Amino acid sequence: MSQKICFIFFGIFLIFSCAQVGRISGGEVDVFAPKPIEEKTSPKFLSTNFSGSHVEICFDEFFRLKNPVENIVMVPPHADIKTSYKGKRLFLDWKDSLEPNTTYSIYLNNATVDLTEGNDSIVQYVFSTGNYIDSLSYSVRVVDAWSQKPIAKATVLLSDKETDKLKSFAYTDEDGFAEMSFLKPDEYKISVFKDLNGDLERQKNEPIAFTHEDVFFLKKTKLDSIPYRLFSPLEEPRITTKKLIGPNSFFISGNRSLKKTEIKINNESILLKNIIYHKEDSIEVFWNTKNKTKAEISLNGPVFKDTFLLRFSEKTTKAKFTLKENNNSFIFNPSDTVSFNTNDIIESFDTSKIFILNPSDSSFFKFFDVSKNKNKIFFHMEKPPTPNLKFIFQKGALHSLNDSIDSCVFSVVLKSLDELGSIRLDLSYYKTPIVCQLRKNGRLFKEEFVLDPQKSFFIKEIPPGEYSFAIIKDENKNGVWDVGSLKEKKQPESVDFYTKTTKVRPGWEVSVELIPSEE
Repeated sequence: MSQKICFIFFGIFLIFSCAQVGRISGGEVDVFAPKPIEEKTSPKFLSTNFSGSHVEICFDEFFRLKNPVENIVMVPPHADIKTSYKGKRLFLDWKDSLEPNTTYSIYLNNATVDLTEGNDSIVQYVFSTGNYIDSLSYSVRVVDAWSQKPIAKATVLLSDKETDKLKSFAYTDEDGFAEMSFLKPDEYKISVFKDLNGDLERQKNEPIAFTHEDVFFLKKTKLDSIPYRLFSPLEEPRITTKKLIGPNSFFISGNRSLKKTEIKINNESILLKNIIYHKEDSIEVFWNTKNKTKAEISLNGPVFKDTFLLRFSEKTTKAKFTLKENNNSFIFNPSDTVSFNTNDIIESFDTSKIFILNPSDSSFFKFFDVSKNKNKIFFHMEKPPTPNLKFIFQKGALHSLNDSIDSCVFSVVLKSLDELGSIRLDLSYYKTPIVCQLRKNGRLFKEEFVLDPQKSFFIKEIPPGEYSFAIIKDENKNGVWDVGSLKEKKQPESVDFYTKTTKVRPGWEVSVELIPSEE
């Protein structure tokens, strides 16, 4: 059940809740968190000249306390609160002396939970030890650094710039806005993050947002017009995947580039010809596992220096040498070279055992050449008589180090230019290198690094459909979107989304100019 957020501001309860969720039962589901009853709370909300050490809050339903030591906070933190409850009443007590002429807030940070559905809330109880209540407020908006969509339930903290002691906090609503009220004119340090463990302290792995000025002086009520862009920080380098995928190969991926990384197996260097880069951060390594049960893998590069043990299962190491389509669909565009993958390095092939059949008349197509590279076999053909072909591999057509393939047949479709469309992009608004994304149904379809956006740019051989665009302003020219760095005070790279779709028709070229102001 979603949390319901209830703030007590100026003696008024503002309740934000999700739509009710029904279920088959004898009655309605309780979707509201316990709510304080103002007239039954003592002392009254927004009391001034407060001199006591006890607060009693009455709720509209029975409740239980959830982690009161961590979830009930006084700001400024001048007292340790002891909690107890009876029935619908919550009692807050402390022995410490409070500072004179100070506005205090006691936050019940998801501390009171109803007994049935577990709904909780955030309640702010405010009083002053002086004859007035501080009345300034500060509001910010938090958005996702990539999508620019609002982020709900992000934590915004205001603290003392010298001591980091908490002065106020709030959570963003569904529109990404957070407001901190009852503030005095003062200098504040702001922190914006996603508090994954709810401790009101940012951990290294928690998403963060910042600006170059994290300290400001609040003189009057303020709405910060520049949104905070929340992003997940780059993790420490680590290997994320290491697994066997073929009889003589294994897969390694990491959260950083594996380029220029030396791979050793049992202290012997692996040649580049036996390594395939699927992406910069993921590689496939081929090594003869015959009669092997395990191996020590060592990585030594600019990012990774790691050693681990990989065990080889008999099921994997004795798997048959097999052949499969290269693009997972048997469909090739006009500019594609028809190719197939194998699960091992190809040592040799026998063209006398490879045939290309025209299914329409059962004739054989003879005008082709064959080549290989690592675990791929390529077919270089003159224009075939039909877009539909069958590729026939007889037993022994391909050989790996320890095995040969069995007989297999693949049906292949060769697309023509008449079936596909193209887009001519005018990217001249952008003066520096970018990454251009072509998107379909909100998902990435194709991505291109554009070093010089001033020149006309073409995206060819696009299946008919509706497409949109995203442009990454690639500041470091590495061809990917980079998140920010708090240590370096570096913001995530900016992204322009063009949600208006462009229709691609077969056999047509459409021209599109991308200018953010026109979106």
